[in-house]
Amino acid sequence: MSAPLRVGYERTVLELDGGGVARTVRGLEAALRARGDVEVVGMQHPSPAAAGDGGPARRIARGLVRELGWLPFGLPRRARTAAVDLLHCPALVIPPRLSLPLVVTVNDAIALRRPEWFTRANALAQRVAGPALRRADLVLAPSQHTATDLVELYRLDPARLAVVPWGVDARFAPGPVDAARHAALGLDGEYLLAVGTFQPRKNLEAALRAFERLEAQGLEHRLVLVGARGWRDDALEQRLRDSPAAARIVLPGRLDDDALVSLYRGAACLVFPSLYEGFGLPPLEAMACGTPVVCSNTTSLPEVVGDAAVTADPHDPAALAAAIERALDPATAEVLAQRGRERALGFSWERCAQLTVEAYARVAR
Repeated sequence: MSAPLRVGYERTVLELDGGGVARTVRGLEAALRARGDVEVVGMQHPSPAAAGDGGPARRIARGLVRELGWLPFGLPRRARTAAVDLLHCPALVIPPRLSLPLVVTVNDAIALRRPEWFTRANALAQRVAGPALRRADLVLAPSQHTATDLVELYRLDPARLAVVPWGVDARFAPGPVDAARHAALGLDGEYLLAVGTFQPRKNLEAALRAFERLEAQGLEHRLVLVGARGWRDDALEQRLRDSPAAARIVLPGRLDDDALVSLYRGAACLVFPSLYEGFGLPPLEAMACGTPVVCSNTTSLPEVVGDAAVTADPHDPAALAAAIERALDPATAEVLAQRGRERALGFSWERCAQLTVEAYARVAR
C-alpha cells in the first residue's frame, strides 16, 4: 500500500475572510482530513489574528508582513521543511514562486469583470494573481462558469483547469427551528430570507424592492436580511431605513451557522438576487434544509440550482416579486423543497474532497 499523499494546505485566508470563502476552506480541509489517502499539513501565517482585529494600522502591518514575508519566503520554506508532495492554496493567497507542485482554488474572478463592485484591495488582489495562477500546475474552480471566466480573464490553459464544486455541510438539513432565537429576532410569523454581505454584487436592494411590491399587495411575511456590513452599502442602509415596509424588515447582522440553519429551516423561501456568483452557497444551503429558493438566472447559479429553484432576472424587481409569489404557492413550495433536497445531495464535501484528491494525483504524477 502506497503512503498517503502529503499535502500542504494554506490557511492564511482564514485571517481575511469570515464568510463563504472561509466556509469552503474549512469544509474541504475537514473532508480531506477524514480520508486515508491524503495527509494534510496545515500552513498559516505565523501571527494570525481575527479579520478586522487591531485597527487599520495593525491590519496594514500584518498585510505587509504577509505579502512581503510569509508568501514569498515563509510559506515556501515551510512547505520545503514539511516535506510535502504539493501545496494547495484554496484561495487567492498564493506564493509568487514555488519549487514544489502547486494547486490553487479560485472561487471567482468577479473583481476582474466588475471592479466597481469591490474595494480597491479586492480588485488589486485579483489583478496581481494572474502570473502566479499561470505558473500553477493546476487551478480548481467551483463551477464551469468560473472556469470559463478564468480562461478568458487570466488567459489560463484549459488543460490545467478542473471544476471541483463546493459542498454543503451536513448540519444544513431539514429539522426543527430554534424557537428562542426566532423569538429574540421578533419572528412570530412567516418570513422571507435573504443572505449576503451588504455589498453591491449581492443586489440586496432588489430583494427589498420585490418585498415592498408584495407587501403593498398584502403579503404579511417579514423580510429577514442576514449579513454583515460590507462596502459601498450606504445607499442600501438608507433605503432600508426609508422603506415603506421598514417595520416588517429584520436585520440580525452576521449569524453563526446554528442560527443560520434555523432561519433557513423556518423561511418560507430564500431570496438570492445576486448579480454575479462564482458558485453560490446560500441557495445550496437553503435547498439542503428543504427551503424553497428564488435566485438569479445568471452566472453560475443555474448551474448550481438546476430545476430545483425558481429563477428570475435580478435586474427586474417585478420578475423577482413574481418568482417569490410562485415559490410561496403551497404546491410549488412542496415540489421545490423535494427537488432542492435531492439536488443538494449531489454537493457534499466528501465529493469535493474526492475530486480534489483526483486533482492532486494529476499534479503528483
